[in-house]
Amino acid sequence: MTKTVLFWRHGQTDFNVAGRFQGQSDVPLNDTGRAQADQVARRLAELGPELIVSSDLSRAAATADSLATLVALEPVRDERLRETAFGEWEGSTRAEVAETWPDELAEWASGADIAPPGGESRSQSGRRVADAITDIVQSAEASTIAVVAHGAVLRAAAEILLEMNGTGRLGVLRNCGHGEFGYTGDQWVLRSWGTVSD
Repeated sequence: MTKTVLFWRHGQTDFNVAGRFQGQSDVPLNDTGRAQADQVARRLAELGPELIVSSDLSRAAATADSLATLVALEPVRDERLRETAFGEWEGSTRAEVAETWPDELAEWASGADIAPPGGESRSQSGRRVADAITDIVQSAEASTIAVVAHGAVLRAAAEILLEMNGTGRLGVLRNCGHGEFGYTGDQWVLRSWGTVSD
């Protein structure tokens, strides 16, 4: 049986607006983010998810709850789906990070697979989330599964699952953007990516 797996990024936060590294800091949705989640949840509910699993960080959990309420499911929280840990960069803008770590930021921004001080590299967090999603999907009896998480790790995990090896070819999902995959049991097929329900 081919399963449908939805990758859904959380709604907007004040850190998103300010361009701050959020990472694993527990930043809640703002009013716009809550409205985005409610709007997109109505569209995703039409796809009939039978299982909803989200990061335990509140911005992803609240986004998942908006869908769970519509389809009368109890969402599952999974800390393995947390965003990349940006370590000492969390809470800062790129300009602020550049004041203290200009070389490290430049190397990271160029796509190099390095970890911010005290954080994770793209490949480490992407592998963590790809393994978690594979485990969730393989162990679930549900045929349609919604995974609600974070922009950086959803892109990195998607590229790993598609055997693109973290090349950065996929764009980061916008707030409340989603992608849809088919999973055959041994192969992931990308059906859509970057969809936003306006």
